[in-house]
Amino acid sequence: MASLLHSLIPYHPFKALYVLVVFLSVFIRAPFWFLYLVPRFLRQHPSYTLRQSFMIQLLKVASHHSSLVRAHPHWTLLPGAEKERYERIPPSQKDIYHGVLNDREIKPIEVGATWYPTVYGPSDAKRKTIILHIHGGAFVVGDGRKSDLGHGARLLTSHTDSWVFGLQYRISSNPGCRFPAALQDAVTAYQSLLDRGIPASSIIVSGDSAGANLAIALLRYITEFPDVLPKPKAALLWCAWVNPASALKPNAASSNRNYNTDFLQDVFAEWGVRTYVPPPLDAAGPYISPMNHPFKCEGVPMWVQFGELEILADDIVKFAENMRGIEGNEVELHEDKGAPHDIFLIGNLLGFNDTIERMATAMGKWVKAKL
Repeated sequence: MASLLHSLIPYHPFKALYVLVVFLSVFIRAPFWFLYLVPRFLRQHPSYTLRQSFMIQLLKVASHHSSLVRAHPHWTLLPGAEKERYERIPPSQKDIYHGVLNDREIKPIEVGATWYPTVYGPSDAKRKTIILHIHGGAFVVGDGRKSDLGHGARLLTSHTDSWVFGLQYRISSNPGCRFPAALQDAVTAYQSLLDRGIPASSIIVSGDSAGANLAIALLRYITEFPDVLPKPKAALLWCAWVNPASALKPNAASSNRNYNTDFLQDVFAEWGVRTYVPPPLDAAGPYISPMNHPFKCEGVPMWVQFGELEILADDIVKFAENMRGIEGNEVELHEDKGAPHDIFLIGNLLGFNDTIERMATAMGKWVKAKL
């Protein structure tokens, strides 16, 4: 019976009724959560402030229920609030879609991207580097626009003096957007920067969570087809989701040692994996779950960041160690003590501002040392 009810939730009128019930339930329970968390010893972690504990609890509940109703942004290529900073990118006419990107059903299409802090201007003497950032969201939510990536983009622009090109790729919660759609879009965006005359040596590939997974896939593709695309200057990988295949195991998140201190939920991760790599695609393959599939990426130093208290911590450390095990790879592993998942993207909402500043300062120094 429970599985039948869950299958009906994403559809109206059940969806609207469910959202109403959840909203009322959270509205009533939230004050009690807040009061419960006042004593420090009752918080998810003793280092968490009251605000951090309360916001993590709210986000955990929101993540669970939004996943059940399959809530995701409406796909549009209209400029919106980004206005002239938003641009549409047609698929490349060059022969750049090979291997896993040459799919019989999924084809490259026009996508969008947002410039931060302003539209790219090659005459700007201050900014010499372009950061192609790929947003997170378990492949099913997010759009790289101001409301989604604004905080992360400010961290990148203010600490690296770079432009940020925030990609709006096809998310798999929409029909016909399974793998390799998002990777095709990342390749399209990367090629579009090259077509402007921007040298690959001035481009840094960046991504958070599922976006970091795509950034790794883009690097793998570039190294697999060296005659198709040149290597970027460096890569920034924030809380990379390096083993999505594990989300298909029962209670993968809730059985993790950091479940109580993080906000990630089983249902959210499973939704992402099942729509991004539906059968017969292999979720454990190298382009989907790179943790146990290291590859040679010589000449592209990687900044690999993770939160001490996030569910993905152990997987990220293992990925970094495996990549370091290949001669020529350069991997800088950065751990943020007392931090949950993806403070790069939403840490400001959760109240981790001091940790974010330390993280961004360290990243900025690392990037400037590589330029």
